[in-house]
Amino acid sequence: MTIIKCKKCGQEFAYEVWGSVTPGGKERETANCPYCGEVGYSEITSQTISSYKLDDKGNPDRRKSY
Repeated sequence: MTIIKCKKCGQEFAYEVWGSVTPGGKERETANCPYCGEVGYSEITSQTISSYKLDDKGNPDRRKSY
């Protein structure tokens, strides 16, 4: 899990890359800011990227991904 700051709105959010790595079928996956929708991170992978808002203690709120 990685925490980054959105370049557009300035909010911090978390993202994680998960899932199986498979040959072929790689596409650009993005971690969108859960506050404003701006792309905060992207990579070409066969895995999935999920992003999360942070709770009041700075921990990812994993109940809902964006």
